[in-house]
Amino acid sequence: MERILRLFKTHTDFSDDKQSTIVEYEHTDLYFYRFIGGNPSETEDLRNKLLSFREKMPLLIGVFRFPFRFEGKRRQMTAREQYFLMKDICDAVIFFDSDGLMETIDPTTPIHQAQAAFERIENQTIHGLLEMIDETGKINIDYQDIKTFINRNKGPLFLHTFEGSDFDEPLKYLIATPYLPKDFTEAEQLIINIGYTREVDMEAFKQINLRLNDLFDKADLFKIGTYLMDEPGRLFKISLLVNGIEDPVEAPLPPNKKPYTKYKNFIKKWMSQTR
Repeated sequence: MERILRLFKTHTDFSDDKQSTIVEYEHTDLYFYRFIGGNPSETEDLRNKLLSFREKMPLLIGVFRFPFRFEGKRRQMTAREQYFLMKDICDAVIFFDSDGLMETIDPTTPIHQAQAAFERIENQTIHGLLEMIDETGKINIDYQDIKTFINRNKGPLFLHTFEGSDFDEPLKYLIATPYLPKDFTEAEQLIINIGYTREVDMEAFKQINLRLNDLFDKADLFKIGTYLMDEPGRLFKISLLVNGIEDPVEAPLPPNKKPYTKYKNFIKKWMSQTR
């Protein structure tokens, strides 16, 4: 039975329109909530919405974008709090760093065009995950695979797709993009989905698998999916879904905790001597 997927898209920073818009797709019980962090006035609303969605949605994935560093430390600190709030409530979270997204455009790009470019990159990641489920082939990645994959290691996760007809250069250069998490290849879990055109032979398939497994040698390979792209020529389309990467920022200390300092032992010793 087909269900409704809702992609919640929150407009912030570059628009006066703070209303969320809902785009609906026919799909399974998979939901995404998109949010741009940094505005402290939106934290409580974010919490309430996520808790409400959490009660209704079988699998909720947060898509979080950190603000630019040039926007100041206060916004960065607020975004850090919002990120961990999203991570705690959602089943998983996909994060994007605005400074990394900035490297994909010319600095003279108008603001509205830059925002559109950033959203396209986020959309590609989201729809890449949906395509991974939708593509049918000899070995399928299905909704239950994704759900089990996520539940085995609670976020963050990331998906990246790339194409190529040959792989003469190291795979790490084909995979690399400015917005990709720095420890993408250090993931604890990995799903590989490989699309191939008609003229791809078994030797090429063998080599790409060997190189992928070598690049992600630390990851537990959860599943490999394969499907035929019924087109002439020699082309691979490879989607890599990883889980168990590190958070991009450190978790904020609880209110009742004091940060550790190098003077802690000295102070403790001094206080014991003055009693």
